[in-house]
Amino acid sequence: MWQLIILRHGSEVNRVLLYFSSHTYFFQIPVMLNNYSPRFDRQTSDLTILFKSTSNYLQTSITLLKRLFYSFTRLFFNKLKFKGKGYYIFKNARNTVTHQFGHAHRIYCYAYNVSVKFLNKTTVFIYGISSQDVLSVSYQIKAMRPINIFTGRGVRFSKQVVYKKTGKVSSYR
Repeated sequence: MWQLIILRHGSEVNRVLLYFSSHTYFFQIPVMLNNYSPRFDRQTSDLTILFKSTSNYLQTSITLLKRLFYSFTRLFFNKLKFKGKGYYIFKNARNTVTHQFGHAHRIYCYAYNVSVKFLNKTTVFIYGISSQDVLSVSYQIKAMRPINIFTGRGVRFSKQVVYKKTGKVSSYR
């Protein structure tokens, strides 16, 4: 799925450029060989990076690099459901999501890096390549109409359990 090219500069001995490319993405990473050295095995198609020393900066960069590759190979999604009379959510062509929940004004949620699809009248499917973007848009939509603890109406995640609180009048009946 990914193609890798390792280039060494002739004038700079300690610097290597790693070129990663797929059908849709292309990026390069400059690597200084003082702390680690990359090796690529052609038979198994594995990239091995040998570390000579470890530091907090190096561990953070490795974690970010792993997260980057994981996000390009996986698709993250979230499903939201809402319950209530006359409640609906809609979006426009620019992927701006808004609701009609009985407020005097509209609250907009801008979803630039994710895609929003409506499965039915009360279910919204949010997906994208970044888990952080998907979760932030999901929580923004959920914050538009929080769940009412007495009636159970509002926006919730698809498998979220909603407990209703007994009211003052219904507890004596």
